[in-house]
Amino acid sequence: MSIGENIRLHRKEKGLTQEELGELVGISGVAVMRYEKGQREPKQETLLKISKALGVHLRDLIDQSIWEEFDRQHPEAVKQINEGLAAIKFLESMGFTVSEQVTKWHDEEVDDEGHTAQIPDESEIILFKDGHTATFTQAEFEELQSGAKEAIEGRFYKKVLEQQK
Repeated sequence: MSIGENIRLHRKEKGLTQEELGELVGISGVAVMRYEKGQREPKQETLLKISKALGVHLRDLIDQSIWEEFDRQHPEAVKQINEGLAAIKFLESMGFTVSEQVTKWHDEEVDDEGHTAQIPDESEIILFKDGHTATFTQAEFEELQSGAKEAIEGRFYKKVLEQQK
């Protein structure tokens, strides 16, 4: 399915009109209609806003064949993304609200037909909890993830020792 068809599908699943989705994203209902009909392609920033407004992952809006090709060409990036998503779910289970803001992008060709995708180079991870906010660089967030894994493993082995007594 095309980006426009995916936007339309998820918009209807949410019970939103084109005008309502436009208001959530900060664009007109006419712009939403043009995206859905394939008359225009949303910019990366707008597509991210649409995915957030619809409560879906960006992958749910983009043509699947583009992602499959990217996955084949960049398996290490896919692994890092999956690890990051797992860490975010863990933090959310602890009561954190997690958001990411890309600070630097580059365009990369993803197939032989000249399709390109904007690939994030640098981002910041923003954590919110109890009225407090903390912003982490990508490297700091990766360090936080490894600390979370160590804490989990520590609790696990502590429990193992307790249960062996």
